[in-house]
Amino acid sequence: MFGKDQLQKYLLEVKESPDDPEAHFRLGAVYEQKGKVPEAIEQFQETLRLAPRSAEAHFNLGILYEKAGEGDSAIVHMNKAGTLFSERGDAENKERARKRLRVYYEKYGFKPTEGSEPT
Repeated sequence: MFGKDQLQKYLLEVKESPDDPEAHFRLGAVYEQKGKVPEAIEQFQETLRLAPRSAEAHFNLGILYEKAGEGDSAIVHMNKAGTLFSERGDAENKERARKRLRVYYEKYGFKPTEGSEPT
């Protein structure tokens, strides 16, 4: 669990290195652990602005958007995470993303069209 000191550390890191996607990712993770969903979303979005192919940031955004009840965004990000994990040969995380994606499809009544189902 991240404490107040960790939050301050990562806030300072982002301030000192605003163009470092990893700094934003770490700050997003702290916010996520603290249950600060909007702040976490903002940091993971910034991670993607700086590193658009971050499968981990997409995965975390999928989870956070689902927590926020934003099914469409959750599905988009979890689908992208699965694709990016697949592209880099990370079968374990690809499967984790795919399992969550199937749950989101069910929860939000999404019926993928032929060819749009993730591989």
